[in-house]
Amino acid sequence: MIGEEQISLSASAFVSDAIFFMKRNNIRRIVVRDGDKIYGVFSVDEALHHILDNTTDVRLVDAKKKKPIIEESLDLKRIVKRMVEENSDFVLVGNKIITEKSVVSMFDWKDVKERVSDISNEGVTLPPYTKLFTAIEIMIKRGIRHLIIADKKPIGILSSRDIVFSYGQVSLSTEISNFIQPSLVSVPCYLEVREAVNLMLSRNVGTIITTNSSVKLFTLRDLIKVISKYL
Repeated sequence: MIGEEQISLSASAFVSDAIFFMKRNNIRRIVVRDGDKIYGVFSVDEALHHILDNTTDVRLVDAKKKKPIIEESLDLKRIVKRMVEENSDFVLVGNKIITEKSVVSMFDWKDVKERVSDISNEGVTLPPYTKLFTAIEIMIKRGIRHLIIADKKPIGILSSRDIVFSYGQVSLSTEISNFIQPSLVSVPCYLEVREAVNLMLSRNVGTIITTNSSVKLFTLRDLIKVISKYL
């Protein structure tokens, strides 16, 4: 069955509670609700804003949230359509939350002809000595979740989840070199997308780097757009 059970917190909980709860459960988003009333979805994207603004003591009812994207059935075509139309990385169906990763995992990629070069986008690259608050500002301003850390060549990926999950452990003046993890996955630009998807899922990453004349990347969001062409 597509999707996972929704994990929720009361609207009276604090942003800091939500951050620690997401880290403990290794999830990117929480449904904010009281009983049957859904206030929205709080994710690492909204958490970044509150961390930068030093407003993690705000209650979730007053915090930044994504509007809930709700569907009545687990129809894959309809779910993908809503994700693309609403520029959303999730859809709520009953007590399930359907994420981009779950859609990518269940889709049959055998007929997809695109190559990695067809779906990759220019990545934002920062040197390893960049301060964390600068990286957060760039993510928020550009509406992105991943930055490439490079020292002449790519050496790591900094994700919004990495930053949020480190909340309370590092200061905003920390250099992003401290976030370099051995999860950088790169592929040649001529690789077929279906092969890249297998690698992405097996390595459990949400972003893959492509290197040719310039450094590019593609994410689960780009794969959702590909899927929408085949449904």
